Amino acid sequence: MNIVKQLDSNLHAALSKNYQDAYQNLDKDSLDGICFEAGTNPEHGDFSSSFALKLSKQLKKNPREIAESIKTSLQNEVIAKVEVLGPGFLNVFLTPNTKAALLNEIIANPETYGAESSNNKRVLVEFVSSNPTGPLHVGHGRGAILGNALANLFKNSGCDVTKEYYVNDAGRQISILSASVLLNAFCSKFESEGTYEGEYIKSLSKSFKETVSSIAIDLDDKLDQLEKDQRLDKIIEQLSNDFPDHWEKAKNFSVDEIIQLIKSDLKNFNVIHDEWFFESSVGKIDEIGSHLNNGLSAMRGKKLTFKKDGATWFRSTNFGDDKNRVLVRDNGEPTYFMTDIAYHNNKIKRGYDLCVNIFGADHHGYVSRLSSAFNALKSDSQKLEVILYQLVNLYEDGKQKQMSTRRGEFYSLKDLYEELGSDAIKFFFLEKKSDHTMDFDINMAKEANKNNPYFYTQYAHVRCASILSKAKLGKTPKILDEDINNNFNLINNLINFPSLLKNYTKERSPHSLVHYLKEVSSLYHSFYENFSVLSDDSSIQESRLALTKATQIVINRGLLILGVKPLKEM
Repeated sequence: MNIVKQLDSNLHAALSKNYQDAYQNLDKDSLDGICFEAGTNPEHGDFSSSFALKLSKQLKKNPREIAESIKTSLQNEVIAKVEVLGPGFLNVFLTPNTKAALLNEIIANPETYGAESSNNKRVLVEFVSSNPTGPLHVGHGRGAILGNALANLFKNSGCDVTKEYYVNDAGRQISILSASVLLNAFCSKFESEGTYEGEYIKSLSKSFKETVSSIAIDLDDKLDQLEKDQRLDKIIEQLSNDFPDHWEKAKNFSVDEIIQLIKSDLKNFNVIHDEWFFESSVGKIDEIGSHLNNGLSAMRGKKLTFKKDGATWFRSTNFGDDKNRVLVRDNGEPTYFMTDIAYHNNKIKRGYDLCVNIFGADHHGYVSRLSSAFNALKSDSQKLEVILYQLVNLYEDGKQKQMSTRRGEFYSLKDLYEELGSDAIKFFFLEKKSDHTMDFDINMAKEANKNNPYFYTQYAHVRCASILSKAKLGKTPKILDEDINNNFNLINNLINFPSLLKNYTKERSPHSLVHYLKEVSSLYHSFYENFSVLSDDSSIQESRLALTKATQIVINRGLLILGVKPLKEM
């Protein structure tokens, strides 16, 4: 029984009955505001609602009068009493038997407590999608951990979820990667500025050299007179023209090897994508049936394109963008935006109800144009959401760590994993709201005390597991009224877990789940310090073991949704 869901349903039913005409005319925001929230003060009830204050204008009545008119309609066997306080707050007090039954519901459903039944909603979460030009850095790690946690929240809410990685295996960055590998492997003398550097490039080049016949690359001395970008473009042109076979092999070999590196980094964090969509698979713009051609045809079919200066443009201002955008250049080549439209048109055609893109904050300027294209092509029921995440700053010994250098030496996600393991990193990376820059203290993450929220949360779970290993708990334990009354906040947090998970999913806020688990852990530590769980009095022991078991289940479920492995010993 989801007690909050039941209370909300009863509240809506009472309002619909008492204020039928006005209720039917309420907008979605007003309807969403008709709800209960868990109380934090036992004097003000287990659950409270301010709906009457929010609706007084629409219902044209005093809020206290509205609350009083609903009060008696809510009374039933699970509720001890309903009170109206202040200007119109409606407070509900559950009976001790109801709370005991809700705690036993937790104990009876250790694997599924807080999970919702299937709703047939299909959700695609695209995340990480880093260019396959090098190992993942710490910022990519934040996106990976965020995307995985959101996917888990969607799954828990009953959605059919696909996790997807978009591989940018075409374009200039891949050409630079190919040039970097070829030059390192076969050019004895070259100026490296502008190409990729670092030990991973040297290792990649060495491995590639062993798979192909030897060639000698001599760069034109005149290249030194050019600006860096021009010089690099000329090098790419020379290498692709002079050594076409080696060029293609270098590109394919490098991309394949780096994708394996990326998959290995992600596997360390138990982040496994269901699908890998390659940019190179979009085809040619004039190739009938290709993703690119399908995307452009869909735009033209809806009369959303126009010709100007030899180029094909999208009327994106019709959908909220600040200016119209070029889709196909005057030379017939598609823009990067057109490639993205082709990819998102494919998402739409695959029938997802919700497409969620997890992007780094540096993509913020791209959101409006991508949204405009998606909204132009989607069906009425489909939706795109873009969630941005900010940078991560690492600190150790009071000093900020240098994340990267010009010569390709950088502190990678793998480096951080090898220093801390994956679970502590996940917990800390999810603790802060994704659109806030994160300062991560490596030293603090290693501390084994309550200053470390990851340790303190895991310690609560370990403490529960340790106690439960020492005594047997029956299937339906009796929970004493005294324990229910003395542990108001702990119990209310536990029985409110399903509704809170629903809110966290709706708000796309895994950070809220982290803070919830910290709160539950702190409350359990206080309970443990104030009350002896193992007791000579069997009724007391049974009651407190039940609270311990319910707490363990909730912490376990919450950590798993975050992607963190719950510990049984430390």
